[in-house]
Amino acid sequence: MKVITAVLFLAVVCYIGVYVYNALINTYVTIPAMSYSIEESCRAQGYIVRTETILGDTGSAATPIVADGEKIASGQAVAVEYSSSEALETAGELRALRLRIAQLEAPGGSVTSVCLENVMALSAAVHSGDLSRLDELSINIASYVFTGEDETGSGLQALQSRLEALENRSSGVRTVYSPVSGVFTQAIDGFERVGPGSLADISPSGLADLFRSPSTTAGAGKLVTEFRWYYAAVMDAGDAARLTEGRPVAVQFTGVYRAMFDMRVESVGRRDEDGECVVVFSSDLSVHEIAPLRFIRAEVIFDVVSGIYVPKEAIRLDDEGATFVYLQTGVRAERVDVEIIYDAGDSYLVRDGAETGSPLRAGSTIIVKANKLFDGKVVG
Repeated sequence: MKVITAVLFLAVVCYIGVYVYNALINTYVTIPAMSYSIEESCRAQGYIVRTETILGDTGSAATPIVADGEKIASGQAVAVEYSSSEALETAGELRALRLRIAQLEAPGGSVTSVCLENVMALSAAVHSGDLSRLDELSINIASYVFTGEDETGSGLQALQSRLEALENRSSGVRTVYSPVSGVFTQAIDGFERVGPGSLADISPSGLADLFRSPSTTAGAGKLVTEFRWYYAAVMDAGDAARLTEGRPVAVQFTGVYRAMFDMRVESVGRRDEDGECVVVFSSDLSVHEIAPLRFIRAEVIFDVVSGIYVPKEAIRLDDEGATFVYLQTGVRAERVDVEIIYDAGDSYLVRDGAETGSPLRAGSTIIVKANKLFDGKVVG
């Protein structure tokens, strides 16, 4: 029994030893081929510059009557200005009265139906995230739901009489008309004086000086009067040297506003003592979206490289210096020549077989490690 036990023990030890040896020596590792894209880019930060005109009197309160981003024709009414707080309060009451009268005069305009309609409209606006009618809905709900007044019959006549009285004695109210056509925005930041002409041959410090002290100008809003807008960005001078004036380049804005534009490189400035320069880009797209923006960060994308991700361990060289990988095709190893297009540190991007006609495609099985591999060897 002792001899049999010793023999069984040695057999188990030998089996474990062979298993460990095979696991350490006969390594076989594969990964699935994946399509991958790498962007060559650099960071930039700077200012949106447009041709802008401030609307309205600088000393009056104003309420726009057009939406942000709306295209405005020359001579169109864009806002109402109030010379005093009393005029502003009167205008608010006038607006509320007009809304209440218009809804009650509409077919089926009872207090109950109007209340329900406004509550449902506010609920829908909250769920959809559309707050463009928030002010109007708030006035309606305050008028009907919370006051509980019944403005039908004689009550409606009283509202109309109140409206006429307010209209007859209202003063200090002036309508603001657009002197030119353009895109409207309420956002006035005090840098409307900075136009595209200020960017000629400018340095990073000069750009900072332009936007250091905003003016105290106020108004009813402003118009962007030219559809072409500019992005004056501070960049590393070495990265900027890769750009060519007059050529397009992709600019990805980041932060609160995220969008990508194909922009024209207008100018590349001189390198300063910090190794930076100002690059001016331009575009004529989506001016209604960028109308309220000023300072913004971005990624300038020089190139996008796409291919198949391959670990460097899987790349092999033959005697003639050709690069190739082994794929597991069925139960055999298959040699496939590859073209390296990008070095990503611990891996390469190689050209997709869909372009070269080789079997290396997304989803192929790449052999990373194996012993004594050769084309046609049984591996599975």
